[in-house]
Amino acid sequence: MIKDEEAAMDVDYEEPRFVTPICTVQDVADLVGMPLDTVKAWAGQRSSRRQMFTRNPQDHRGWPSVPLVGLVEANTLRTLREMLAPSEVDAAALWIRQRFDAPFALANKRLVTDGAYAYVRENPSELYRVKTSQHAFVEVLEDHLKPLIFEDDDYPVAFEVRIPGVAIDPRFNAGRMTFVRNRVPVFAVLGSLAGGDSVDEVMQQYGLTLQEVAAVDEHREWAATAA
Repeated sequence: MIKDEEAAMDVDYEEPRFVTPICTVQDVADLVGMPLDTVKAWAGQRSSRRQMFTRNPQDHRGWPSVPLVGLVEANTLRTLREMLAPSEVDAAALWIRQRFDAPFALANKRLVTDGAYAYVRENPSELYRVKTSQHAFVEVLEDHLKPLIFEDDDYPVAFEVRIPGVAIDPRFNAGRMTFVRNRVPVFAVLGSLAGGDSVDEVMQQYGLTLQEVAAVDEHREWAATAA
């Protein structure tokens, strides 16, 4: 195991991004674009499977149980699925965790990048899409990093969703989808649109642009279940 002092230094693992539940397992599946059954298995909700991302089960059914770091870990697992045979995803994730002596290695930008590429090099026979091409590997990882906003410690602080300019950030609006620019919660915009307010009225009420309101309206059906 490699002790990664830089990754573990000056990080408060009691911050909301590590411990505060903001997503349900269904939310995670929607956000990372994976089948619910697969994400349930990663969440440890299948007796035959090891829990693969951070989740803190709640007393009440349907309550959020996954903190931001767990959402990002699930996004990493999805990325590994793009590089490896499905049967090898668990092994690769475990290999990365064991290689680095740092919490939440699957959510750390640098450890995932270094660890995943090291796994690729050590297990080339298991690859069926990326193989050992570093260029292709980097492209996959860059795609994986696109929705993530990182702190200087290489751990995420927010997850950008499909609505432009909107992110999930546990520091604002209890982790519900929020416009990064002015911290307006998406659920408030949805409520106003559903209540019959015009686009102009919504723009004035929340200080949003026409493009921002139109983007929420375009994704209204999806956002209504996730916002």
